Amino acid sequence: MVDKKEIEHLSDLIKIEIKDPQKYILQVEQILNYFERLDKVEITTEDLLRQELTLDNLREDKFVPYEDNLIEKLKKTRENFVRAPKMV
Repeated sequence: MVDKKEIEHLSDLIKIEIKDPQKYILQVEQILNYFERLDKVEITTEDLLRQELTLDNLREDKFVPYEDNLIEKLKKTRENFVRAPKMV
């Protein structure tokens, strides 16, 4: 099962700070259990795995130019970057 050390390692990998790793152990275990259940499902036909569309059913792609500079319209920018809110 998942332990505190693994949660801390995951937070280091994805570069987020977790104040209480213990809080996430149950959630991660539930996610892993769900994937285990999905792995056990047996599918006997490939009809369920794909959905085919003909080219006639697709919309035509059209280029629509946008004249305004979006960076100038944003409220929080720094040079050419957009500042997003901090994730908690």
